Amino acid sequence: MELLKRLETYALERPEHIAIWVDDETVTYETLWRDVQKESELLPTTMAHQNVMLMHTQTADFIVAYLAVLVRQGVPCVLGPQWSTEQRDALIRLHRMPYIWGDEGLTSTSYEPSHEAPTIQQLLHIGFTSGTTGLPKGFMRDLPSWMASFEVNDTLLNYSTQTYMALGPYAHSLTLYVMIYALWNGKTFMGQDRYDMAKGLGYIAKLQQTCALFLVPTMVYDGIHLGQQSQWVRHIFISGDKLPPSRHTQLKTVFPESTIDEFFGTSEASFISVNRHQTAPLDSVGRLFSNVTVTLRERDDADIGQLFVKSPMTFSGYLGEDAVDEWIATGDYARIEGDVLYLQGRVKDRLIIGGRNVYPAVIEQHLKQWPEIVDTIIVRRPHDKLGELAIALYTGPKQVDVQAIRHWLSSRVSRYEIPSKFIRVTSLPYTASGKVSRKMAQTYYERGDFQ
Repeated sequence: MELLKRLETYALERPEHIAIWVDDETVTYETLWRDVQKESELLPTTMAHQNVMLMHTQTADFIVAYLAVLVRQGVPCVLGPQWSTEQRDALIRLHRMPYIWGDEGLTSTSYEPSHEAPTIQQLLHIGFTSGTTGLPKGFMRDLPSWMASFEVNDTLLNYSTQTYMALGPYAHSLTLYVMIYALWNGKTFMGQDRYDMAKGLGYIAKLQQTCALFLVPTMVYDGIHLGQQSQWVRHIFISGDKLPPSRHTQLKTVFPESTIDEFFGTSEASFISVNRHQTAPLDSVGRLFSNVTVTLRERDDADIGQLFVKSPMTFSGYLGEDAVDEWIATGDYARIEGDVLYLQGRVKDRLIIGGRNVYPAVIEQHLKQWPEIVDTIIVRRPHDKLGELAIALYTGPKQVDVQAIRHWLSSRVSRYEIPSKFIRVTSLPYTASGKVSRKMAQTYYERGDFQ
């Protein structure tokens, strides 16, 4: 596998270069490759082409295990420690996984290794969807698809940048991507076992090397409010949700030397579009990458349809399911003007008010521009006559002037899209990717937590 060949080369050509910096621990390329070789030699020969569940609590231990499994031609299954024992055991039963590797070492399950030939060449790992309930869904990622993503990323990032930092859990798609991307390019991956933005920025200052930050919106908020300007941060990639223009301006003030790229993408499709310095239309998610083809299905009268994506960066399918179609459904409603992509919201989130389609994400984009709203989410409430109503939950320093905000919205959205009620809350629930969890917010609203 090309990734392993590169690591071996880096270990010989730049042995003292830091490969991994996690909290206060650093590992050079020479040490990393030596540890990977040592661990791989202890693994059973029957591991080839077998799924190995990785459950380490320490990121540095996980990286060594991940690479050692690849050396043995096994398949790392990146679950991470955040899932419960019940969920882990259910996944092992469902997919008949023969091995678990965590802090206590490698253990065999009651399932015998499969002798079937692999159906996906250069399978890099199996990741798992995040969520608050239900069983995580495994998705397969091969190396060529991430190589295509690396090539796209390289066109945006100055190659002289020495450090790539992602502060989320290693099992989160963005963090895992940055980790492998850094090792692929022979750079330093900087991460944390326990998120702390202030410490992360402190590590950058201590290392004194140019750095690219890969963040989700909640981390952006933390970085802004710390107010620690850094001359070393030269590039910021943001994935997960759009930034309000005011937040973008604040971020640029704190990191004046940085180029800011906001990505739209999914774990399955990888990168889809990018908005550099918010130069694309304000209500869009940027311009499509040149190697991405999209189509809209089941379009309505407003030319809004369900978004499907095709590119060399897409995943290889879900674990235990039939081969994936070349067109990937993102689960979003969207419209397209030229190469500019406009998201209207998740398919499952659409409201129907008085027989009209209402897309909460569109309303939320506008509300986030209101000065007194820090963050917001639209939830639904049943209504006898109209079917349902839109309710705006928001955080902010004080109550908004409802009459004023409704008047302001009336020139931006249709009358039936204006929320019927605005509720200020002390906090909103967030997912691991930094987005407000609509599902949890809806649950809290329905049980009376937000009144």
